[in-house]
Amino acid sequence: MIHKNLSAIIPQLTSHNVGLKRVLVCNDETESDITQIAVTTLKTGEETDRHRHESMEEYFLFVKGKATLTVEDNELNCAKGDFVAVRRGETHQLKAIDDTELITIGCATENGKE
Repeated sequence: MIHKNLSAIIPQLTSHNVGLKRVLVCNDETESDITQIAVTTLKTGEETDRHRHESMEEYFLFVKGKATLTVEDNELNCAKGDFVAVRRGETHQLKAIDDTELITIGCATENGKE
């Protein structure tokens, strides 16, 4: 069993060097294909580089704020309650329009853990 309280988790810089994340679970804590589940915060104007994951799907659940998530050539305006699944290999970029909080989930595909 894993039990954590979000307020006790120390925020850390994301792997994209933009925003902060509080990791709820990571791949070395589970036997599943989950690579990470985190609560991520971005300040207004922060954005990731366009990137893709060759061995991971990534899921986004927007909790507060507004952001633009570009997946391939599709620009999505996301807000509280929106959920987006990004498939392995799809190029994507996230930009915060307002201060934004989202839950991010990474899941390894058949190509292995990332």
